[in-house]
Amino acid sequence: MAIKVGAIGYNFDHDKHFLMDKPFGPGAYLLLLIKTDAKFTIKNKQFKVKKNSYILFNPATPCSYKAEKDLYIDDWFFFNMTEDDKSYLLQLGIVFDEPIELNSLENLTNIIHNIVFEHYSSDSYHEILEENYVNILFHQLARTISNKSQPAPNVLDSKNDKLTYLRSVLFEYPESFKNIEHIANYVNLSVSGLQHGYKKIFGHSVIQDIIAGRIGKAKKLLETTNYTLAEIGEKCGYKTEYHFMRQFKEQTQMTPTEYRNQSSWVQVEKSRG
Repeated sequence: MAIKVGAIGYNFDHDKHFLMDKPFGPGAYLLLLIKTDAKFTIKNKQFKVKKNSYILFNPATPCSYKAEKDLYIDDWFFFNMTEDDKSYLLQLGIVFDEPIELNSLENLTNIIHNIVFEHYSSDSYHEILEENYVNILFHQLARTISNKSQPAPNVLDSKNDKLTYLRSVLFEYPESFKNIEHIANYVNLSVSGLQHGYKKIFGHSVIQDIIAGRIGKAKKLLETTNYTLAEIGEKCGYKTEYHFMRQFKEQTQMTPTEYRNQSSWVQVEKSRG
């Protein structure tokens, strides 16, 4: 299989006000590993989905979902694949657009944990490892579907677990944190404990990933929206437009405006004008 990871998140939690609404579908294939009871609407059909279920959506399947009670927790995985890949997954017995309850998600969520680590890593061979973990994920899903009595492995180290979750948040929602103290409180660690543990697990500092997450999101907004630089800076967690512009130039050797002007989105907009 040649499945391409778009975005991925591990053990995300949302309160009772959370609602994910995709009336025209998620736009890519979306695998959810659902860890709390939830309410789903799929193609205008309502489902009460129990924890330890999975759903694999087609890109154009209308869907929405929220917590059944006070909390919704899941792993999520957006990806693209060929029709041949999809046919192979169907042959494995993997169902699309329907919630399927399993006895345990632990084997699967541990693999998601590994994919998240490699997806946001710059270490040697991370792309090869990511590709292999993705293949393992879907074969493990097929095994779990066919053998629901399979025993779960040992639980991951809790500190490693926290920091891997934190890393996915830093890249997907870099505007969430004001400073390093705020991040340390979020994962219930001291600042020194956070910095030491993060460096030990990922090989570089939490500050480096904060910056990488902010710059990555800024690039996406510059490529795909007409937000002002001040608006983009704010959406990426910068206190001032000047700080955003200075750090962007340091990291990319281009100003935000230069980056935007060379993007394909801008070229398409200019051709329409």
